[in-house]
Amino acid sequence: MEGIAPIESAARQPVFVGRQKELTVFQDWLKDKEAMSALFVISGMGGIGKSSLLARMNYLAKKEHFRTIFLDGNACPQTPASFIEYVHNLLQSFHQETPLDMLFHNPTGVRLLLCIDHFEELADLSEWFLHTFIPQLAVNGIGIVIAARKPLPVSISHIQTQSFPLEYLSYEESVQYIEKTTSLFPQQIQDLANKTDGLPLSLALAVDMMTKSTNPDVRVVSQTISAKILKEVTAVSLHPLLEVLIVMEYANQEILEAVLGRQVSLQDYRNLQMLSFIDLHPYGLKLHDVAKSYLLQDFQLREPTRLYQLHRSCMQALYQELTHASQTDRAIIASALLKMNQAMWPKHNVYASFTQRIHQVRTGKLIASDLPLLHDLLEDWCSYSVDKEHNQNYHDFLDAIVQTEPDSITILRDFNNKPIGMFIVLLYTTRTAPLLLQHFQDELNAIFTAEGCRQAALQADTYIPILVSAQDNLTAYTREELVGMLIVEQLVKFESGRRAIIVATNDSLKQFLRTIGFKSRPTADTSCDTSWSKAEIMELDLRTRPFGDWVLHMMPEEQKNNSLTVNHVRRILQTIQSPSELSQYCRLLTDCSDGHAVQQKVMQILHNPVGFTSEQQEVLLSSFVRHPNNTVKAVAACNMSRATFYRHQKKAIKKLTDMLAL
Repeated sequence: MEGIAPIESAARQPVFVGRQKELTVFQDWLKDKEAMSALFVISGMGGIGKSSLLARMNYLAKKEHFRTIFLDGNACPQTPASFIEYVHNLLQSFHQETPLDMLFHNPTGVRLLLCIDHFEELADLSEWFLHTFIPQLAVNGIGIVIAARKPLPVSISHIQTQSFPLEYLSYEESVQYIEKTTSLFPQQIQDLANKTDGLPLSLALAVDMMTKSTNPDVRVVSQTISAKILKEVTAVSLHPLLEVLIVMEYANQEILEAVLGRQVSLQDYRNLQMLSFIDLHPYGLKLHDVAKSYLLQDFQLREPTRLYQLHRSCMQALYQELTHASQTDRAIIASALLKMNQAMWPKHNVYASFTQRIHQVRTGKLIASDLPLLHDLLEDWCSYSVDKEHNQNYHDFLDAIVQTEPDSITILRDFNNKPIGMFIVLLYTTRTAPLLLQHFQDELNAIFTAEGCRQAALQADTYIPILVSAQDNLTAYTREELVGMLIVEQLVKFESGRRAIIVATNDSLKQFLRTIGFKSRPTADTSCDTSWSKAEIMELDLRTRPFGDWVLHMMPEEQKNNSLTVNHVRRILQTIQSPSELSQYCRLLTDCSDGHAVQQKVMQILHNPVGFTSEQQEVLLSSFVRHPNNTVKAVAACNMSRATFYRHQKKAIKKLTDMLAL
């Protein structure tokens, strides 16, 4: 008998993915016969995979011929004396005469692993366990693995301590899990990986539903996850505080009181902080990204009107914080305001229509090894943004600013730190003006008069965005989603009272910029036009307007429009393989009761294209059915230039909108 809690249900699980960094550290310890005794602490929110990793570590220890004991905090005695007696009885199967001697002195060099799941349930015992029991362990041969919601800061001289704070699985690991547990088609696997946010519990529930249900609905998974998260919140007084954190990027006690209009006790604030899915933020507390995603989805489904009202209240409170903040704090508050506002934008534009919270990528600064990949990104951007004769100018410009203005390049990196996007924006000054004039004379002539050009350089208050680009072959996010994210991150630069002026030719980008407050005006001539699109000058000027006022003004009114638009149809096409996502568009189509009906209606039109030209049909099928999220393959399949492809696609989507609106 090795323990009291059966682990067969976890150990039988045939698939385990990810956690390679943690397992490598653990296996190195297992294989080192001279290693010190060790404490491994696995921590993270509910559903993040603590129990699965604990079971995996228990399994690997058995393979290395360790004696193992597996305990569950839900079933353990809660006093030191009874716990010691309990462990004594379990150890007797290994060492009949003096079993505790093996644990505390280990004279025979036995190798033993003690695993404890749900350690937070041992609240009355934890101080004694960490500061009295563990320090008495033998110097060698003993391992303790604890799975707990919160990290446990422990430092003991003769015990090696390792902390394993768990995060969500990467997109690739999610795909790997689904591939090993289902026989779904590649597009279904990609959709499922996107929807489950890398949360292991969500993955397991979704896979179980997809393989066992005749009519699976992934929204049920979201509601199940939300229920599990909220089960941890036993005090009713914490629910309003948690709702504020669902909406805000962070909140401290003062902000919570401002939003709720009442006093928040210090005890409630501390209890909130103790929840496994609450993280510390430099300015207060924040929800774990994955927990926030699920709770927000559930809130939106249950009470959209109250969510909207709470959102407005939270933004007003943060706006007040911004008006009184010190200069060093303003950037953090401004960034939080922008992200909150972004969550409420209408999803009718490809740059604002995030399919899920983007959390597996991050932005950073340029490093030397990035340059070849940036040139690849730039070449791809040139293929759909400028005429071919201008390509080399952009490559020369990139080489120049890497040497002279490296901080003007913001790099978007994936889970493996590889560049997948970039944003180049320069502050127009007397130093940068010569370089910009050398490479973009036509654009600057369109933006400024000769005197305006000189004054702008002297005043150094104007940003000139040059380009923003991202890969289009990622299955987790679309290029437009990543570009939208990069744009939002850069907007915080205006907090200090600046303006931005850009010459834009992309219609969707121009529409997006207008949505967030940019004013447009025509260019004086055609020198900035491409062969397929007319250029416009887009300007956002916050030199005399408070940043907070602009952000609040951007917040849309509560959405009550039920008419089908071109951007609705574009989003329908982008999610055509996912009936659960298509269900949100039922209200716009009079004869569709669920997502499957929307899918069937659209696919029927695409395959029986009365009213489409053959080119338009081919472009739509290649773009959204045969090669979704892969523009390069779609263009090649249609045997067209990029310009012709996009022209046919734009007309076809407009035609499809008219047909669906009938």
